[in-house]
Amino acid sequence: MTALTFGYFLLRRPDDPTGPPVNLIAEAESSGPTQAVIWDRPTGAWTFRPDVAAAILWANPERHEIERVDRATAERQVAHFTTVPLPTETELTEICRQAT
Repeated sequence: MTALTFGYFLLRRPDDPTGPPVNLIAEAESSGPTQAVIWDRPTGAWTFRPDVAAAILWANPERHEIERVDRATAERQVAHFTTVPLPTETELTEICRQAT
């Protein structure tokens, strides 16, 4: 299985654009349908949620401050909203493939 490549987007509150991130979207870079993993607070897990990612990134971007970051920055910044580390790209790929 070849791992997907992901882009990482930190989400901040629009009323605190320089504050700590409140979530992160890992979106697979592809020409097909959106494949994305986000931190799901209710379940306490990294979860396949392309619907949420598309709504935040493309349909209603004004609802969050969105910053595209590299993988290393994403790994550091998730500590602001969870103690569960960002999955590796292989693990993110598996989360996406299990859901589709």
